[in-house]
Amino acid sequence: MLSKIFTQKDRRGAPRSEASLSAYLITPSGNQLRGVAKNLSRSGVFVETQTPEEWLVGETARLVFALRKGNVIRLVRHSVLVVREARHGLGVAFWRLPVMRRQRA
Repeated sequence: MLSKIFTQKDRRGAPRSEASLSAYLITPSGNQLRGVAKNLSRSGVFVETQTPEEWLVGETARLVFALRKGNVIRLVRHSVLVVREARHGLGVAFWRLPVMRRQRA
């Protein structure tokens, strides 16, 4: 059985890829924060921002990526949870609502 070994320096659960994508964080109340998504992984992303905002760790938000391919811009949306605040951005984890299964009558 293989296990991951984490150092004190890097406690990430998934490998990160360098990225530089336009991103928007939207709170449940509708406030928007524009930034750049960096250090993307399957479990989360760091959103670098120019203007510091007061976010609480544990707060939920909607993350929208703007992906450009030629003249087409595609918006990709994810539900996220703020897991880390930093002076220059926010670390967020991707999460999904549980899938509701249909009850058979």
